[in-house]
Amino acid sequence: MSYFLVNVLLALLWASLQQFRLIDFASGFVLGYGLIWTTREWAGAGAKRYTLRVPQIIRFIFYYLGELIVSTWDVAKAIFRDQSKLRPGIIALPLEGENGYEIVLLNYLLIFTPGTLGIDLSKDGATLYVHIYDVPDAEAARDRIKNGLERRLLEVMR
Repeated sequence: MSYFLVNVLLALLWASLQQFRLIDFASGFVLGYGLIWTTREWAGAGAKRYTLRVPQIIRFIFYYLGELIVSTWDVAKAIFRDQSKLRPGIIALPLEGENGYEIVLLNYLLIFTPGTLGIDLSKDGATLYVHIYDVPDAEAARDRIKNGLERRLLEVMR
């Protein structure tokens, strides 16, 4: 059985013993994770992998939320600036993703980030073409996506 499912069941059990609020479920999830973490040596390799993966996912969520806030602020500032100074452009982003799920998820995350839009994928699936609302330096924009969002996403998914 998946340890995530065990963790959710423990959280539901905890919440049902409380007032079944969102905070009860969240605290039950934390307590369930702590229980799985303390028994990870006994439970096996799956529990070890799960206890290492949950903090990675949480870090990724906070990273992406930070990217959303920064990009939303940048787009809001750009709306009120002189529009003639914006330099929109399309960059070619070489992908490290090995399967379709990683590529699609990266594209969705780029689409949800204000100011970026994945517009095309090369026929061999090795390059994603991304439209960015303001690209003063294409290489810096490419590096920011590759070393930021893509790298962290692949760390979580692999």
